[in-house]
Amino acid sequence: MVRVLATIFALLLAPVLAQAANITWDSENGYQSDEVELSGLLPQEIQRVLDSMNKGRKAEERRNFRKALRNYKRVHKKFPKSQYAPEALFRTSQIRLEQNNIDKAFDAFELIAFVYPSYGSFNDMIGEMYKIAVRRQESYRQRLFFILPGFLNLDRATRYFERVVSIAPYSDYAPLSLMNVAQIWSKKKNDTLAIYALDRLITNYPKSFLTPDAYIQLANTHSNLVRGPYYDQSNTEDAITFFEDFLIQFPENNRVDEAESGLSDTQNLMALSKVKIGDFYFHKRSNFHAAKVLYNEAITLAPTSGSAEMARSKLDMIAAKEEKKGVQDAPEAEREEPDSEEMQKKAKRRAKRKVLGLF
Repeated sequence: MVRVLATIFALLLAPVLAQAANITWDSENGYQSDEVELSGLLPQEIQRVLDSMNKGRKAEERRNFRKALRNYKRVHKKFPKSQYAPEALFRTSQIRLEQNNIDKAFDAFELIAFVYPSYGSFNDMIGEMYKIAVRRQESYRQRLFFILPGFLNLDRATRYFERVVSIAPYSDYAPLSLMNVAQIWSKKKNDTLAIYALDRLITNYPKSFLTPDAYIQLANTHSNLVRGPYYDQSNTEDAITFFEDFLIQFPENNRVDEAESGLSDTQNLMALSKVKIGDFYFHKRSNFHAAKVLYNEAITLAPTSGSAEMARSKLDMIAAKEEKKGVQDAPEAEREEPDSEEMQKKAKRRAKRKVLGLF
């Protein structure tokens, strides 16, 4: 929350953005700029900014990082409209990286990219943020009591990747960040959020080189959520859709064989589910019409699968039962109605049984 408020505050106070190309440094003359200072600061305030920057840079070169950070902080906190404010943040980020304090380095890069996008190379700033997020995801472990290595903080890595996407949605780092977010959620067994990240990737970045892999990962994730043929098959339907979309859009991709195999497996599972539901209508309800519809759907879904063979055998059984029933019903339909004399004889026999106490 503090970081967000600081960002908003700096944004409101920094309508004039600095250009890094206009700022130079050398140890003899200190910081210089060929750009007119348009921050609205008084001359004495501008001089204070220069003094702080020069003191900070000299302290940094002597590796007196504490003093350097104190001077740089004075510049970007008290004079955020100055053209030296983003330079102070950049020098801060370099010191934090040197100290292996990557979280504070990320904060400095984020402020530069968000508040001073025209400073230096915007894409380079986003690249630095992305690299820090990757370190958080893969290897960086904060020390406990400054000695013991801690655990990977995947939640913080996720937040960093999402910040990259938010600040630079049109950069090459945005789809990379979303793929990493999906991998983190998959590792944490949160398939819902993994699917959400992958869906954002294929929707917002259809031309990315990561999009084919996102389709495969989406299909596999949905497929792994299916518990079997007796359960809801909505995830199987989604998996089939993503496998088919991949094969249509990327027919030359090197993962085509994997997609075809996955599509065959999911279609077979869907067909088997149809067969099991058809069995219920066939054996439990004697609803031959509903059973035939489901068996035929199974054959259409996966005509060469084992499930299709099962469906065909069940259709043969239904046909045999319907034929047998037709033969049994035919004599009953053709039987002649009894005449009146025969009916009278039957009535007398029933009356006689009733008199004798027989029913």
